Amino acid sequence: MKIIIGTKNPIKIKATIEAFQNFYNEIEYESFDLSQYPSVLKQPMSTNETLESALKRIEIIETKIDEADYYVALEGGVGIDNFGFFLTGYVAIKSKSGKISVSGGYRMPLPKKLFDELQRNRDIELGDLIDKYSGIKNSKQKDGAIGLFTSGKLTRKETFKQMIILALVPFTSHVYSKIENE
Repeated sequence: MKIIIGTKNPIKIKATIEAFQNFYNEIEYESFDLSQYPSVLKQPMSTNETLESALKRIEIIETKIDEADYYVALEGGVGIDNFGFFLTGYVAIKSKSGKISVSGGYRMPLPKKLFDELQRNRDIELGDLIDKYSGIKNSKQKDGAIGLFTSGKLTRKETFKQMIILALVPFTSHVYSKIENE
């Protein structure tokens, strides 16, 4: 089983491997740094931007290696709506047959101050601000904002892992396939 992952973030890579290990015994993977691609946003600022950035990651990594079983992209973003400011995330998985599955859309309230700072400076990411206010270095490669704000009760890795497992449903669930193919 070969997986191509559109990130170099060790937390996202670990979440991907752990999620896939629930379904597959032997996993080979490669990961790619996509930060140099202008179409991959440094910090998506809406639900739409977050989802589109995940899908764009799939598009890019697919051109890197064309012989993989799955292409995986994980994207975190922030947004605002009638209920306030929030952190969100999406996972997109594309199989070698071309089928795409997306999961995500979790929401966690986010302080307005963080959203405003991100909106003013599009060259920074939420992780930069979490580092600044928490004193933690490189928090996005650790428990992230989720871990910080939940006092470790949830972590960035676990949240992404859950979304990956959900995105794998069309590829791994016999019940899903049975219903889909009836």
